[in-house]
Amino acid sequence: MNEKQFWDWFLENRFGLEQFILSNTDDYSRYHELTDKLKGYNEHVIAELTMDSSDNHVLILSCDGRRDGIRPVETLFKQAPHIDKWIVQKFRSPGHVAELNYQGLNFKSKDVSVRYSVRENYYDIQLFIRGYKNSDIRYKGLAFLYLDHLLGEYNVMTRIGTIDFKRPSLLTNTSDMVTLLELRAIIERLN
Repeated sequence: MNEKQFWDWFLENRFGLEQFILSNTDDYSRYHELTDKLKGYNEHVIAELTMDSSDNHVLILSCDGRRDGIRPVETLFKQAPHIDKWIVQKFRSPGHVAELNYQGLNFKSKDVSVRYSVRENYYDIQLFIRGYKNSDIRYKGLAFLYLDHLLGEYNVMTRIGTIDFKRPSLLTNTSDMVTLLELRAIIERLN
């Protein structure tokens, strides 16, 4: 499937997707159709659907942090037609999120502290997460969601190098720690 075929399908199915966004249904068949079409376009491209504060429907084209998906997302985004009452966005944008939930695990953004070092054009980071359990992969999944939503998915893929996960109890000195929002300001200032 190429870009035109995807957008033609999207235009034909937009009203069903709008109904899905507005409903509280457990029926995700519309979303799965969208996901299947995107996978037919490129295996790395995924979608998030939401509403904005102006009652526009929002389609976020993402590659879920996979660098191999950057180019396909950008190409698909460039081909997006104007769609009334829709906003098409590429990648998860940086913003402020106080609390997220991932598969039943929830902790707040303030429960994550960061130590970083700069290597070439990348920031290598250590994430110290309150309550972190190495055996529970949900902690890493939720941490990646915070990174994408607070730093911005594109920044994470293009500016973050290595990521190491740690428990705060392993800390000896916290004077060089920053919050995720402070790290975003540092990355944006130095870009």
